[in-house]
Amino acid sequence: RAFPPRSGHPKAAAMPAKTRRASAPARGSNPGFFQRHENVFVYVPNLIGYARVVLASIALAYAFDDVPFALGAYFLSFVCDELDGRFARMFDQCSEFGKLLDMVTDRLATAGLLMVLGTKFPTWFFTCLALLLLDIASHWLQMYTSVLASRKSHKEVGSNANIILRLYYTNRIFMGVCCVSAEVLYLCALALSDAKAASVQGVNAFAGVLPSAVVLSVPLKFVPTFSMVLQHRDSLATQVAALMVPGFLIKQWANVAQLVGSCAALAEHDKKKKKK
Repeated sequence: RAFPPRSGHPKAAAMPAKTRRASAPARGSNPGFFQRHENVFVYVPNLIGYARVVLASIALAYAFDDVPFALGAYFLSFVCDELDGRFARMFDQCSEFGKLLDMVTDRLATAGLLMVLGTKFPTWFFTCLALLLLDIASHWLQMYTSVLASRKSHKEVGSNANIILRLYYTNRIFMGVCCVSAEVLYLCALALSDAKAASVQGVNAFAGVLPSAVVLSVPLKFVPTFSMVLQHRDSLATQVAALMVPGFLIKQWANVAQLVGSCAALAEHDKKKKKK
């Protein structure tokens, strides 16, 4: 039997090098659908976001013809809003596109719902319009100032920010309660616009606790007195709406603080820019 020459043998250099087979790619080297891959538009949380847009659009389209169906579609859309973030973290599929899709859908869905309520309740039209403008303006300015400050997210707030705003953006439970309270309050108002939905009975004992009317008076001549008669106190929609009022008010407080804080941040940015 002939043995190959040693590496130091003079004939070894003349022999051709042994050809090596190319190693096969390791299994799992290509990311799967439920992992972080290149096509951001088909990330699982973004697909949920698209479904949310469709559901919110259906809800608004049926808000004048079939309120119970519209309530169900909007509620499912609201559930999708909770699921997209969970799946984004679960599959490591967080993306700038997904963040923007989520925020724009939030703003437009709420704006559409407020416009529906303003149409169904004409006496509350300007209140709905004011809530809509506050919501969009405060979030847009917050997003713009976060870009100027090179922050990773508009949810990053400084230590000198309003305490409610800091709590709103740093505590997910607190933020969730405020957002859910506002949306559920709007949905309850939509339910009260329909005789069938408003006829769903609540708790009789709670109906007796609710006041028959609410009057808010500010000691300023140019501020009108706010008064509202609570109808359908025995309705489930009215009772749930009453429970949502505290969270709703805190949400609006956070929006005002966000608006004021963003304007102050823009002024500070201009001051620093002039000094340079």
